[in-house]
Amino acid sequence: MEPSWVGRRVSVRRVVERGPQGQLLFGDVVGDLVGLDDQTAVIESRRGLIEVPVALVAIAKIAPPSTADELALQRLAAQGLRSVDTEQLGGWLLRADHGGVRRANSVLPLGQLGMPLDEALARAHDWYAARDLPLRILLPTEARRLLDAELGERWWPIETEAHTMTARLDQLTARAGKAQVSLANTPDDGWLGLSQRGQFLDAPGQALLTRHDHVVFAAVRANGQTLATGRGVLDEGWLGVSWVEVAPDARRRGLASSIMAALWAWGRERGAGRSYLQVEAVNEAALALYTGHGYWVHHGYHYRTEPVTQ
Repeated sequence: MEPSWVGRRVSVRRVVERGPQGQLLFGDVVGDLVGLDDQTAVIESRRGLIEVPVALVAIAKIAPPSTADELALQRLAAQGLRSVDTEQLGGWLLRADHGGVRRANSVLPLGQLGMPLDEALARAHDWYAARDLPLRILLPTEARRLLDAELGERWWPIETEAHTMTARLDQLTARAGKAQVSLANTPDDGWLGLSQRGQFLDAPGQALLTRHDHVVFAAVRANGQTLATGRGVLDEGWLGVSWVEVAPDARRRGLASSIMAALWAWGRERGAGRSYLQVEAVNEAALALYTGHGYWVHHGYHYRTEPVTQ
């Protein structure tokens, strides 16, 4: 086991006793690795905390997320960013919200269709066309690999590779940044103007951000200027972090870390035990920031968009 595994789900086989003939007998424990030193690994399992002497460990490995785990996190992320217009198509969730944000304007295939794929694609096409939007499908690359392969064979191009990252809140640390962070229930003009270069300044964009029962907007300000922003939402004991943004001339001062630490504290105070976020794979600076604080890549996903026919 490695220190970098702390906070991850692990499977550990260790010696539990000797049999009647002196043979070693083994037992398995699966859960979150919450502590590790030279002598002891502490695992939080369904039965509670289990201390495992490192010397008795025979095999240990990180337990990869299951298909159900991946889809559950995607469902949770959909709760965190609630589209104004949704409809169920079998096990697919159709989402539309004025076209500005891919996550809010794409199909999320959470369950089985219950109908032929051709029929589902035709019905989804008509639904999005009626809203002047392209048909775009969000695909967790492992959980929906068969659908992904089928769409690839139909020449649907891949758009935007991304990661869903997770962490236990008790394992997250902010190593830099002492800036004062303000929290508000709604975003002000400074927050909106900085976040994603002002993409939420219109009324539909603001409505998408605030359409949630438990949402908070974090900001760092100085001399009347908004220098950093972030958004947090709380669903089912999970803190969702999004739109962490720092003004170009204020970067490398630990402001993003300050924003995130404030969001973690807000989530903990309201009973959150875990956190997730979603980030594009090409955003190396953000990935380094999140990984450095203790997040890890739970699973990848990308979008495929229906080809335009002439």
